[in-house]
Amino acid sequence: MNTAQMESRLVPAAQQQRSSAASPWLATVVWGCLSLLAALAILELKAPNAVPASAPQNEFSAERALDHVRAVAHVPHSTGTYANAEARQYIIRQLSGLAMNPQVFTAVGVYNGYGALIAGRTTDVVARLPGAANSGAILLMAHYDSVSNGPGAADDASGVAAILEGLRTVKAGAPLKNDLIVLMTDGEEAGLLGADAFVASHPWMKDIGLLMNFEARGNHGPSLLFETSANNAALMNEVAKAAPYPVSSSLFYSLYKLLPNDTDFTVFRPAGIPGLNFAFGGHLEAYHSVLDTPENLDTASLQHQGSYLVSLVRHFGQMDLANLKRESGEDIFFDSFGSNLVAYSERWVSIGQILVTFLLLVAIVSNVRCAAIRTRGFFAAIAASFVTLLVIPVVMAVAGVLFFLLLKGRMLLGDTAANSLLLVGLILLGVTTGSIVLAKFRRHFNLRELSLAGLTGVCILSWALALLLPAGSYLIFWPLFLATGGCLVLTIVKTASPKTQAAMVLPAAAISVLLFAPVAYLLYVFLTLNLVSIAAIGLLIGLFFLICVPVANIATPERRRAILLPMLVAAAACVTVGILLSTFSSQHPRHDNLLYSLNADDHTAVWISDDRALDRYTAQFLGKTPNRQPIPNYLSGSQDRPFSASAPAMDLQPPISEIKAEEQQGDLHHLRMNVKSQRGADLMEVRFDPSVKPVAIEISGRKVKSQPNRAVLSMLLYGSGPQGADLDLTVNAPSGVSFWISDYSFGLPTTVRRPPEFIAAQGSDQTVVCRKYILR
Repeated sequence: MNTAQMESRLVPAAQQQRSSAASPWLATVVWGCLSLLAALAILELKAPNAVPASAPQNEFSAERALDHVRAVAHVPHSTGTYANAEARQYIIRQLSGLAMNPQVFTAVGVYNGYGALIAGRTTDVVARLPGAANSGAILLMAHYDSVSNGPGAADDASGVAAILEGLRTVKAGAPLKNDLIVLMTDGEEAGLLGADAFVASHPWMKDIGLLMNFEARGNHGPSLLFETSANNAALMNEVAKAAPYPVSSSLFYSLYKLLPNDTDFTVFRPAGIPGLNFAFGGHLEAYHSVLDTPENLDTASLQHQGSYLVSLVRHFGQMDLANLKRESGEDIFFDSFGSNLVAYSERWVSIGQILVTFLLLVAIVSNVRCAAIRTRGFFAAIAASFVTLLVIPVVMAVAGVLFFLLLKGRMLLGDTAANSLLLVGLILLGVTTGSIVLAKFRRHFNLRELSLAGLTGVCILSWALALLLPAGSYLIFWPLFLATGGCLVLTIVKTASPKTQAAMVLPAAAISVLLFAPVAYLLYVFLTLNLVSIAAIGLLIGLFFLICVPVANIATPERRRAILLPMLVAAAACVTVGILLSTFSSQHPRHDNLLYSLNADDHTAVWISDDRALDRYTAQFLGKTPNRQPIPNYLSGSQDRPFSASAPAMDLQPPISEIKAEEQQGDLHHLRMNVKSQRGADLMEVRFDPSVKPVAIEISGRKVKSQPNRAVLSMLLYGSGPQGADLDLTVNAPSGVSFWISDYSFGLPTTVRRPPEFIAAQGSDQTVVCRKYILR
């Protein structure tokens, strides 16, 4: 076919719009199929069904594991409490029953960030099962403490239960070659303290060849392998062979590394031990709250944790763990329908990018030479592509802001039905926006120009992702590769039929939906419905429109009102129902914050709340029109501006500081003192005046590196017990040494109870007693 013949097939842009537009029925079928494919991809992100207690002994049973959850998490059991000691004794009894010879490991753990310095005396439980020919020990880890305001069934009694039932299951099978170490940490909620204590001083630390940590950030949904150790190539190749029902993505692993979130796994990173970190995160409203009960725990989530543990322990327990460190480099990995893990070396990323760029250039040059696209039109279409990519998330984000303003004060937390409907409405709005933009641009560009320009824009973004975040490159690369291949085929067969073009891009459309939909869903579950998740999902919709222009063209008929108007109506319906369902209830309660603080120096007290606005419960204590103002005499000298109101002064014993030694050389002061809570509080804070700068710090015999950029030296001390905590400090204090000491106990001095639609937020419902010391 000569150029003239080809040009005769390529009609002008305006005419092409009329001739290429599909019927509304075909557009409905296309959007319906894409929606069903997205739903299928999300539905496959599920945990396996819970196995009953009647299952064979060599099979993990969530029902059997649930008995452990009930025993550990029947009440809140934060570190240093009597309930915490009871949970620990239960774990010891269970490990003894498995002939694991458990030991108690007590030491001081430290979290030394740029905020408060956190330290505490923790009591870990450790046990070891010797292997037949050990090449390195497999460490199974979970924390058995909870927050003070929730029983912690999911976080992290589920991890403890998965390990206990998993150990029983493994022992019922063939003996392992490698040793198995169990570490049940204490003080994780306080600041990863038990894990830090183990890493800093336990002799078994040097024996570990593989680490597996089990966590939770909700009480429902599949368990996600969301973090691995560095240089994970060899590790992930083995995981891909052995993990059942894997749900994982190197994209989430790379994003997690950029976030400030921590688990016990974080403490082990510097040691370079190969490791895997698992967690489930559905129903976030239960996280760190009274809703985190055994009754509310999804047994399928517990089964998923156990299935990972048993399968991977059996696999790694029989191999030479030294092989996990012999191969360097990172793997790209993602799951396919929750049944298989696809993993390949990160080294292939650059090669793949070069290949797809070359193929795309060949397609572009070939289409220019045969006059299928205009050079100037092509470059203008690239600009139009980036406009499309920006407009969709911007429109969705603006709509999201309007929803948040409309729902101010009654926005639910987590993946509730109300929030899910709001998200569906936003997605429909994003798809409608993309269709309208495409319809506008196809008046000025022919279909081939828009298609190749869109792929060029995606290729540019793919290169950026490959260079800046290679672990997430798969998300764009594979749809881009398939769409580019489809364009090359179209160039070779020299056809311009819109339906044929759409058919050639259908594989790219399918893989785009299968990859994008699970990522969008997990972003929503783990980040909740906020501007970041909305904009990210909008960006994925924009990428779909750029990658699959021919499919989107078929799905946007000339009479676009016939398809877009129903979409907008459906979006409005979803949003309306979502807004109506956004009401606090006992199933979806509002979290609020209330403290009682007593200044022991002048024996006055206040109620305090740092909520953005008061609710019906907190207003009873703080009044309907309270002011925000600094109250340093009740917040250990802090200049924060919470809501506050006077409260009756209770007769509570204050914490005390016994100065054992004080030496001064110029501006340097060396202090040795013991701080103690006279009322047995679980937490103490020692906060120095901002002019006091630390030089050397030692807490109960544990030396701590001083952070020179720390604005205020504030120490949070957990689990000190009746003996208190010994502090050995050298500080630079030109104006002398002064500090506040406060202790915190759970519970408020009131008989007024919350209505069922309100619950205490993390850190709420604490009684604080503070006093100030000035050393002359």
